[in-house]
Amino acid sequence: MNKLIISIVAGALISAGTISIALSEGNHGHGAGAHWLSPKAAAAKINPIKSDLASVDRGKQSYFQYCSSCHGATALGNGPTGAMLNPKPTNLVSMAGVHPDGDFAWKIANGRGPMPAWKTVLEENQIWDVVNYIQALEKPNKKVVMNEMDHSNMGHSDSNDHVTEESAAHKKSKAHAH
Repeated sequence: MNKLIISIVAGALISAGTISIALSEGNHGHGAGAHWLSPKAAAAKINPIKSDLASVDRGKQSYFQYCSSCHGATALGNGPTGAMLNPKPTNLVSMAGVHPDGDFAWKIANGRGPMPAWKTVLEENQIWDVVNYIQALEKPNKKVVMNEMDHSNMGHSDSNDHVTEESAAHKKSKAHAH
């Protein structure tokens, strides 16, 4: 038991040190330059588009049309066009879930350096859809996917080991009722 606790603590300290070093070197997925921050008011802006499967799908389509040549098909910042840029494009997978929606939306809309300002190409709702797609990259089983995933072709339903947001809330309310 003590070895398990020591291993967990050591792993956490190593991870924290790695993150700390990466941030201090300006290596937070933004190339060799300083960390790129949007204005505080922009970062605090609430996403008006619900992050559901339809929005994520629309965002994915826009991402592949406008963003993947630089950020890559897997959003790791390794697209063919991006390889020629300095600074290199951001690894969006590492940024997903770390930056608020408003931060992503402002950066997409306004651009910086070699990244174009997309506000003249994309409608505002398209930008928010791209944000929802990027944020969905955080985890493969993010709740938006689990909430609306079609299980009909998987041989099971949500009652078999899949907990949706709604079913979890229902179970919790039933537990408190007894």
